[in-house]
Amino acid sequence: MPIVQKEPTIVKRGIHLEQPVNELLDDYVRFIENRPDHVVNSVLKKMLAKDREYKRWKGQQGRVEPPSRAALKAGA
Repeated sequence: MPIVQKEPTIVKRGIHLEQPVNELLDDYVRFIENRPDHVVNSVLKKMLAKDREYKRWKGQQGRVEPPSRAALKAGA
């Protein structure tokens, strides 16, 4: 097993934030001196991991993997 792990895949996604939430994000980014995408990723991971109802729902769902890029290109 390598000492340095592979970097996670990063995808671009446009979202709209409420003005007060945007200001909170900007403040927190300045506080920890990091990037907004890092803060959003970290907060989502932590909050969703704590949501018991979501975990129960997710466990009841069939595990569906998103289509690969090759499959998407073949279908185009």
